[in-house]
Amino acid sequence: MDHVAGKTVDDHPAIALRGHHFLCLLTYKGYGYTPGFVDNMTAIAGAINSGRPVRLVIGPDDICGALSADDRIACDHDCFRAETMMIDERALKAVEPFFPDGMAGEFFITPDIAARLRSAFAEGSIRAACSNCRWKVFCDDIAADGFTGTLLQPSP
Repeated sequence: MDHVAGKTVDDHPAIALRGHHFLCLLTYKGYGYTPGFVDNMTAIAGAINSGRPVRLVIGPDDICGALSADDRIACDHDCFRAETMMIDERALKAVEPFFPDGMAGEFFITPDIAARLRSAFAEGSIRAACSNCRWKVFCDDIAADGFTGTLLQPSP
């Protein structure tokens, strides 16, 4: 059982996050493809802020799972396409050095982890999965502005 700041992974079920959604949360400000996507992504950010653990996955995650078929079509990448899963793999490979104990299990996104990931995001070292994303310039601007107004603000 993993422990962080007095919490245990067993306290709440982990949120499954695909690799590229994990990166997206670093710059997420409440905008997205559809109202359903925004509602779900906002709820996930809030749950992580409240101390829910995360489990990184390749493929459909808790964000995809709550989307309607129309919501999934409106996204850049269909949740179930092999190409989208390759984007997840690139994202996970990029963030792997931040998790020396591995990413196979559940973990908490702490303020320190979020700050280190955002610093790497701003300098571009973990953005391999972002190269063809239609949100890239939007996220560039958010990173350049110091991530002001982003919704992922984990509690210590």
